[in-house]
Amino acid sequence: MARRSVWLACALGLLAGSLSLFARQPEPKVDSPPMTENGVKVYRQVLQSTVWVHSDRGNGRRATGSGSLIDKGRRLILTNYHVVGNVKKATVYFPAFDGKKVIPERSYYTSRSGRLGIPGEVVEVDKAADLALIRIDRVPEGAVELPLAPESPDPGQTVHSLGNPGRSGALWVYTPGKVRQVYSKRWKAKLDAKTVHTFEARIIETDSPTNPGDSGGPLVNDKGQLVGVTEGGATDAQLLSLFVDLSEVKKLLNRRSVVALRTSASEEPKPPPREKALQSKDEAKLFGAEAWKQVQPVADRLFKEKKTDFAIETMLKPPKSTPEKVKAMTAAEKEKFFHSIVTDRAKTENLHGVMVIICKSPSYMYVGTTGDADFPTADASMIRSTMLAALRENKFDMGLEKVLNLALEAKGLAGEKK
Repeated sequence: MARRSVWLACALGLLAGSLSLFARQPEPKVDSPPMTENGVKVYRQVLQSTVWVHSDRGNGRRATGSGSLIDKGRRLILTNYHVVGNVKKATVYFPAFDGKKVIPERSYYTSRSGRLGIPGEVVEVDKAADLALIRIDRVPEGAVELPLAPESPDPGQTVHSLGNPGRSGALWVYTPGKVRQVYSKRWKAKLDAKTVHTFEARIIETDSPTNPGDSGGPLVNDKGQLVGVTEGGATDAQLLSLFVDLSEVKKLLNRRSVVALRTSASEEPKPPPREKALQSKDEAKLFGAEAWKQVQPVADRLFKEKKTDFAIETMLKPPKSTPEKVKAMTAAEKEKFFHSIVTDRAKTENLHGVMVIICKSPSYMYVGTTGDADFPTADASMIRSTMLAALRENKFDMGLEKVLNLALEAKGLAGEKK
């Protein structure tokens, strides 16, 4: 009897205690081809379109995979069906940067899940082709929509993939490869201990190695255009991987239910543009009068010259809750709680920029960037660490002055504050 090649769905890289779904069994280590100059260019181009996807399966099980921002206007993330399974909710992480360098360490994202994790809803799946669309609550500043290639790749064509392999200590991992063939295939995959699913789709076979956690990530051509979606690898062959072909992606995007998302899930009406900067508030009276006088002139200048908001609010106690409830929250829950406050302000007051919240009881500080203002993540992090150090040393006014200077420097306005 002819030997049948069995394919397993590639990927869900997993956190501790998470659901184990693997593309294939561990194979002998094979060195990947070196990243070429063109590979570097493609990686940088596609990086800000690539995401890390978390799917909570309940009972402490969490599966992870990859995906890409396929429609920025409708906030749609493309990934595999087997990454999200039959769960309707997912959390998406975009890459964060330290200057121009991506931060690849997993712990950076998991320790900041309340701020960096973006909730999403699975709005469409193609179980046969192993594809899914997640509509996220917001698209962060700097994220880029991944364009579709005009046609599927040809055998021999160079391709590039990005993903988040679970066995790697890093995220946003690059892998180059060559297309071996494009064809239609029917195969089975074991999604968990009880479920075996049959897939049938047009696929791209390449020589690029894929690993658990890469599933759902983008496969692109030399122009950085999407040609496929990472699917899996063969259990009985080395350097042989499958990607769902571009043609299947286009079929999914052309479904009536997906096209209807433009009207049935339209954006909430935005408040009218403001003509002046937001007013900062020192309700907790943490700063001296002279130091506080410097805040609004800086905010006014940033708004007038750079169309960027900068606001500081100190509060005696948290809104919409009690000090006792917030104090009992975990670090991630607190971060998510205060992030929601900034998000609400962004929706109601058309906030585009940076907001610093300092709560007195319980003691907590949060710095959030909102809207589509071009404010570097690294500078926002510096503002947070500078103010936090000042608060711990009880040097509130000195910390405030440093933070105001950092805000101006981030937008190229260092110098006089007025």
